[in-house]
Amino acid sequence: MDLCSLIERNAAFTPDKPAIIFESGILSYAGFRARIEQAACALKGEFGVSRGDRVAILSLNRPDYLVLLYACARLGAMLVPLNWRLAVAEQLFILSDAGAKVLVLEQAFAEILPALEKSLPNTAIVGLDFTPPKGSAFDLLLAQARGDGRNPHTDLSCPLLIVYTSGTTGRPKGAVLRQEALLWN
Repeated sequence: MDLCSLIERNAAFTPDKPAIIFESGILSYAGFRARIEQAACALKGEFGVSRGDRVAILSLNRPDYLVLLYACARLGAMLVPLNWRLAVAEQLFILSDAGAKVLVLEQAFAEILPALEKSLPNTAIVGLDFTPPKGSAFDLLLAQARGDGRNPHTDLSCPLLIVYTSGTTGRPKGAVLRQEALLWN
């Protein structure tokens, strides 16, 4: 069992019930499950994301934030949320320290891209609401995703989230949370 089991169960028993209600509309449990599977397949197929890899996100709250969290849970990967209020240099430090394989971001935060391409050229870029000059568009990746995004070796003990501290005594430090921590909170 992993965190995605809850979504799969709800999608099986109540597929048309709302899973996410947001300004842009309602996403049912069946739609949420399908989008999670597409995202997991895209991350695995396009970027080789697997257990232990890090996927960073730089975005305001939106449904695809949760889609990425659950896609990482399905793959055994870890999501690294970036605070959009941090300076670009601080965001770059966190990306480097976490060893992010992929950065998914909103166009509103695209000012990080020139510095990212210079200092972390091997980090893949995915735009949530745009197509980055040297990257991919999230919706297009999901539309083209094929295969199985499931990693049979994930369970509630797998690390899922790396949340960085404020760094009040120096540089921010990553605090790792396992799937079970999110389930029980």
